Amino acid sequence: MSRMALNEADRIVTLFTPAYGKYRVIAKGARRPTSRLGPHLEYFTHARLQMARGRELDVVTGAETLRPHMLLRTDLTAFGHASHMAEVVLRLTEERQENAAVYHLLVKSLALLDEAVDPFAVTRHFELAVMTLLGYRPELYRCIECGRDLEAEPNPFVASRGGFLCPVCRHRTTGSPMLSINAQKYLRTLDRHGLGAAVRLRVPDGLRDELEAFTSSYLRHIAERDFHSLRVWHAVTDGPGTSPPSAGASPPADRPAPGHAPG
Repeated sequence: MSRMALNEADRIVTLFTPAYGKYRVIAKGARRPTSRLGPHLEYFTHARLQMARGRELDVVTGAETLRPHMLLRTDLTAFGHASHMAEVVLRLTEERQENAAVYHLLVKSLALLDEAVDPFAVTRHFELAVMTLLGYRPELYRCIECGRDLEAEPNPFVASRGGFLCPVCRHRTTGSPMLSINAQKYLRTLDRHGLGAAVRLRVPDGLRDELEAFTSSYLRHIAERDFHSLRVWHAVTDGPGTSPPSAGASPPADRPAPGHAPG
């Protein structure tokens, strides 16, 4: 969720809901230490909210936490990956555009992070799934130029066309990054067999870096802007003297988290 101060006591909060998609509301008094609403509107909290119709933005009148996702606010790695997921949803969805499938994907993915499932696998699964749901699914099996089945060898990925070129057609592009055989296999495992199969795979650090760079590059092309959460997480965790964020810490940039508005 993203939060913005409205005045001394109130906040404008961005939720992600099953019925209204990305949805901005006013939480009156939420900035006060004694607020009854504030704890239910923490980052990454899954909550059920009661709303009253407002002139421009609806107003939160009641809240019930369904799952606080405490690990996402106390473990730096879970926090960084949850922030990335929320940033992807924020950047790739439109205001008040219903998308229950993306909502349920985000809810499930945050719950898996909260259960300490491998953040790398959960995040790569989330990225591929959300790209598919929003119409940006990469072509992983056939050459986007000639339609031949891709061979087991490094192939260039053309972000502007959403797929790979085979050895015969690769001369048609310059500057497109090559993806290794193992990186392509990992993506196909996610696509064909899901997260359960991916978490059982041993993924060396170099391959993790390659896959993260690939998905980050493609998401950047789709959104036409940079994504910051994982870059900030790397900058923090790769440096000396790191420690988890406090429960009240803010993500590196504005983030939506799942909420549940009446609908």
